[in-house]
Amino acid sequence: MSPAALPPSASPRQLAHWLRQQLAASWEQQQVTIGEMIWPQSQLVLLLEYALLSARDVRAGLTLWCECLPLLGLPWYPTLSGTYPRLRLQFAPREAAADPHPLWYLLQLLHLRLKHWHPAQPWRLEWPQRLTALPPAPDLLASHFAPQPALELDLADWPASPYPEWQDLHAPLATILHRLHRLGAQPRGRLEEIKVLLEQALPARPPLPQLAHQLGLPVRSLQRQLQQHGTRYSQLLDEVRRNRAIALLCHEQHSAQAVGLALGYQDAPSFQRAFRHWFGLTPGAFRRRYFELDPDGHHQPEVSLYYAINQLQQQSLRQYSGARIWISLRNLAFDKAVQVLCEDQDGIWRPYPATFERFIGPERELWSTPSLPVHHPLRFRIEYQAGGQRFQDNNGGQDYALEQAVLLGPQPAVYHQLLVCPTDGSHSAVLVRLFSRDPWPAAWACWQQAGQTRRHPLTRQPCGPAWRWEALVAGPDADTPLFFEFGTADRPQMKLDNAGEGFLPQPW
Repeated sequence: MSPAALPPSASPRQLAHWLRQQLAASWEQQQVTIGEMIWPQSQLVLLLEYALLSARDVRAGLTLWCECLPLLGLPWYPTLSGTYPRLRLQFAPREAAADPHPLWYLLQLLHLRLKHWHPAQPWRLEWPQRLTALPPAPDLLASHFAPQPALELDLADWPASPYPEWQDLHAPLATILHRLHRLGAQPRGRLEEIKVLLEQALPARPPLPQLAHQLGLPVRSLQRQLQQHGTRYSQLLDEVRRNRAIALLCHEQHSAQAVGLALGYQDAPSFQRAFRHWFGLTPGAFRRRYFELDPDGHHQPEVSLYYAINQLQQQSLRQYSGARIWISLRNLAFDKAVQVLCEDQDGIWRPYPATFERFIGPERELWSTPSLPVHHPLRFRIEYQAGGQRFQDNNGGQDYALEQAVLLGPQPAVYHQLLVCPTDGSHSAVLVRLFSRDPWPAAWACWQQAGQTRRHPLTRQPCGPAWRWEALVAGPDADTPLFFEFGTADRPQMKLDNAGEGFLPQPW
């Protein structure tokens, strides 16, 4: 342990600042991914401290502190034990070579905070290593050798909290922490693990051998797992960059050029091309749409099911593909959160976050979930929070049940896939898949070419309560928007055109 310089007569405030600096320096990762959000570990430490100090009594505060400590990603598991008035916090390593230094700084911060609550409280810190070169600070807690880290204190005669004005904050802080803990505790599949590592590495692009090393896998095993999931390294990086671009552009202090650099693009034109390929518009156009709320959109529901598909099938011995859900919502604020609550086999409703996908109309956005690890049939409801308001679509109080291959919301038709796929040589075609509620006599994929409208017929198949339309369309390229018509050859009766902008195909 090589601490930075600390004045011999450091005040408690100076010591706390020094401990935070050392804690940050001792962590390999400065950020933690929880759900779809990236949290600086320093913010999570402060959140834990304020939740502790705002508790009604010290045992309740320490219980919450132990419950939510895993949020920090430390390789130590806390347990709270002892009989009144003695209380013991013991820490078991999660891995053989668990680094104890971050935990030491964290416990010293905990002691410093609680010492202000009860200055006369006797403490005992047990530690498995001899600590040397520590600064001469009277408020640092001395340690006694023991096989595992532990902290003991006496609960007798503890006074009431010295921060009574904070007690109203304890309930909302505890709610936030428990919610974050549930999100962080959700099991991640291999793809989610890789995407987390890619996002943490931005703007760098870690090579595949480095990712394999971080995951504890041989490179060939990682390549094989990506193939089993039907994806590639470049596709995962593209998805991570796309989601991160949206998160950064939703804050006006980030310029489009700064966002591109944060994602690893060498210059602004490269980022502009990538963003237009993802969403069919420039970053500037996206930002204008995002911050210009629709004054006449009050007649539309704030959030509603767009459609859902059931892909429940076994892909390999242990890998399953679940369901995906698409959600339509109004842009009420640039800071928003969307999640789907799903009922699992144990009867517990668990949240799964959704992310922005594209615009589907004036100030109307489409969000989607990743593949959900669910059972059949899937029951779910949708929650949307924006501007301090909370909205829900629970199918009129009955919740949704995805019992067949597809479930449509109120829309008469939706486009599901537009994929550019190679055919032979240098030629390519666009794979089109749509869903409609009604069995139209015919449907066409349409695009503009040389000033004329080209049309290609789609084939129709029943798909549960809906109809699936698909075709492999030769002619349009990746930069040509498509739209779709339904009806008869001489009289199209319905058009699906993304509010007049058409739909851009995506790479295979």
